[in-house]
Amino acid sequence: VMRRKSYVFVRSHRRKWGLTQVELARLVGLSSRSAVSRIERAERVPTTATIIACGIIFGLATPDLFPSLQEEIEEIVSLAIAVLQEELADQSDNGSVRKRALLTQVLERIKSRKQQPDL
Repeated sequence: VMRRKSYVFVRSHRRKWGLTQVELARLVGLSSRSAVSRIERAERVPTTATIIACGIIFGLATPDLFPSLQEEIEEIVSLAIAVLQEELADQSDNGSVRKRALLTQVLERIKSRKQQPDL
């Protein structure tokens, strides 16, 4: 279950460019102003299409527009990785070795992203 955190970055970028909630809703394919409002107040988790559309409009990557969502998904992925690593721990076949290498790289990317200073 997603934690409820504000997506104020969407609101701040929308306001920076002078867009109304109605205009942003039209640009990203949402049905109404209230849909944008619910996303901005974290009462609604944006769909993948909405996330991508916001990124296109504002020229930003998902972590920059939805940092709390990014962090939450990284946490979920990290927990799933830990479980899979444990399942693969005693396996020595080539496939398992490749999988462990991938999982290690993913964890390193997550750790690296978390250590980057906020811009």
